[in-house]
Amino acid sequence: MTPAQRVLDTFAAAPGWSQLFADALTGALPRGWLDSLVVVAYLAATVFIGLKGAKWLAPRRASASQEQEDDYFLAGRNVPGWLNGVSYAVTLVNADVAPAYCGVAVVVGLPVAWFYISRFGLALMLAALLFAVRWRQLGIRTGPEFFSLRFGNRSARWVRTYTSAYSVVIGTIPWIGAGLLGVHMIFAPIVGIDSKTVTLLIILPVMVSYVWFSGFAGVLATDFMQTIVILGANLCVLVAVFAKFGGPAGVAAAIESALPEKAHEILSLTPVPGHHLMGPLAVAAWLVVSTVGVGGNVAFEGQRLFSCRSPRSAASVGVWCQIALFAMLALLTLPMLGVLANHPEMYSATPQVRETAYGLLLADFLPPGALGLALAALLAAVMSTVAGHINYGSQTLLNDVCRPFVPQMTEHRALLTGRLLMLLVLGLAIVVMAFADSLVGIAVVVVGLFGSTLTFGWGQWWWWRANFPAWCAATFGGPILYAVLMQALPYWPWWREQAALSPSAQQTMAMLQAAITMAATTVLWIAVALATTPEDMATLRQFYLRARPMGLWGPVRKALLADGVASTRVVQPRGALLAGAAIAVLGATWTALATMALSAAVGGMTGKAIALALTAAGLAYLFLLAFRWHVARLTGDRPTDRLTL
Repeated sequence: MTPAQRVLDTFAAAPGWSQLFADALTGALPRGWLDSLVVVAYLAATVFIGLKGAKWLAPRRASASQEQEDDYFLAGRNVPGWLNGVSYAVTLVNADVAPAYCGVAVVVGLPVAWFYISRFGLALMLAALLFAVRWRQLGIRTGPEFFSLRFGNRSARWVRTYTSAYSVVIGTIPWIGAGLLGVHMIFAPIVGIDSKTVTLLIILPVMVSYVWFSGFAGVLATDFMQTIVILGANLCVLVAVFAKFGGPAGVAAAIESALPEKAHEILSLTPVPGHHLMGPLAVAAWLVVSTVGVGGNVAFEGQRLFSCRSPRSAASVGVWCQIALFAMLALLTLPMLGVLANHPEMYSATPQVRETAYGLLLADFLPPGALGLALAALLAAVMSTVAGHINYGSQTLLNDVCRPFVPQMTEHRALLTGRLLMLLVLGLAIVVMAFADSLVGIAVVVVGLFGSTLTFGWGQWWWWRANFPAWCAATFGGPILYAVLMQALPYWPWWREQAALSPSAQQTMAMLQAAITMAATTVLWIAVALATTPEDMATLRQFYLRARPMGLWGPVRKALLADGVASTRVVQPRGALLAGAAIAVLGATWTALATMALSAAVGGMTGKAIALALTAAGLAYLFLLAFRWHVARLTGDRPTDRLTL
């Protein structure tokens, strides 16, 4: 997921989310010492596991004097794919997720699953099947380092530095700031304080301690624990809803009684045509905007790929991420059926009111102790995001801003610099937290401007003619096109009429504008690439031998073969690009069906749930076989006999 997409998730998904989050928790404050004890126990466990993470995941590091940069920032490049995938998933779950997703669920019902299926289902699978192996084979440390290989020396340093700075300033620091504000919104009611400073003095030592001493290994270890906490807490909420209504059938009956005219929409397993928020058109728009360009560039998720023990493990990261993410989001949103049964008026709630639905859920259904676990889960979601991003932010600033200008930096000095940069990133995020209300609007505009450049990420991997001028056209021309369309499209009567229908219609038109801008930007950078000189052939040959990109690289392959390079190093597996895309669709299909099966089970549709689950299991088996075959072709290894990713 790109920096633009991540900031969009934080700020655009839940307008004014920080105040709404506070409102959502108003009715669900801790009701006794047991809740506070659960949260304190969670914080203590986080410190312990975080500090032990380096010993568990990077055992070769015997002492601080022997610590290497890859040990600290990439956990020794020996991390299993499943753990990186789980870490990736929980890092995507920030403070806004509970109020935003539950707010959508309460006005949509079971079709809320398509909100995250459309945004992540195909995107994560495409990144896994088409790019992950090649990213890991590069042997680099960060995504921006890619440009030092792809472009010539004169432009590579500038692109690398710019991309790193943009990734941190636009994609990382606001994300961390949002997370810190979320920590305050969660933690303040527990200890009865209003000051953000006091909250930070309590929470920051917990996070900084294990990130400072254990690095990325500590982040991974705590991410796994935090995933378990989130899943356990959300499952407890779902069980509490079942207990009140007498199981899934009772929940469905309560919905039909409370909202008889809308029950068919709420209990539908597919998007309902004409729905004001989550109709088929909105799902299609989310699918296009969230999928196009995915995988061509990497930011914090690059750490999860580069730290894997093998390219095969790297390919499994996206698959495990999708499984873990969908499990967390499904268990988070499905209990909202209980809120609709208790508060049927919420089905027609405004965007501002619906964000308080999560607070109603906690207040209505959770007893003391279980409420503390739910609050610990919210803290877990935020802390995983903050810890992962401060580690990534310091790594990319060190590797892509400092190191190109100080190439002879020793390991000891590099690690010290990286830790100090971590404090710098954290300090800037605290500034964002302090001035969050004034910066949100700026962040949304910046995201819209730069989200139009995503297609070049595919181009730089799949087309040899993609060059530095084309990158400039996409990076700077795309925002200009976005700004022009923002001013011009409202003059179109049809556009103006559609946007005036409702706030939800405005969101749909905004996504449509993003898609139009992407298409126009793609035409622009392709035209510039064709009108300008390609990168130096020597640079392209070196890049091809190291990256083994798929797609339109015919002239470079011919040049390499003419130079006498062995065909095994030049020729790509036949149809690898199309095969990978087809397998990605298969992967997205089985995970969508599995999610629908869980939705059907919660909605009391046992027969449909069993049929969907069996179909999903069959497709999952086919996907596993196809995945292993495809990855083996890309890596040159023979598939193992074990039925594992």
